[in-house]
Amino acid sequence: MEGKARGGTVLIVEADAAERERLGSALEREGFDVLQCSGPSPPDYGCVGGREGRCALMGSADVVVLDLWLESDAMLAGTPSGELLRLYLGAGKPVLMLGSFEGFNHGLEAEAVERLGRAPEPEDLIRAVRTLAKAVPQQEGRSPRRA
Repeated sequence: MEGKARGGTVLIVEADAAERERLGSALEREGFDVLQCSGPSPPDYGCVGGREGRCALMGSADVVVLDLWLESDAMLAGTPSGELLRLYLGAGKPVLMLGSFEGFNHGLEAEAVERLGRAPEPEDLIRAVRTLAKAVPQQEGRSPRRA
């Protein structure tokens, strides 16, 4: 899609390419621009966000969809999904967490966070992302978001 989508921009951080594409397609059909990232990958399972404390893709995202079981979590190496969650929330990005939330609930009650299981149905994904997009404060020079 060219230009700013009516729904805003969503960053999907998901290790599985097919699932990343499925989620992205559902969001694009609903008018969102989508950025995709596989998350930390071999050989060291680190990512720029974990090393530098910022991520170029994150900067233009209004909402982040984060799989809580990335390759780095499976390998017990590099940048875990919990560290990415803290990075995104610390940058003021609302996050839709996908997967098992065990160990991720403490301290998130007041944050802009939604939770869904793995491989959510498109309707549930869209509903959660729209809810989070509405929570994004309007920034100077940005048009209001319609969900």
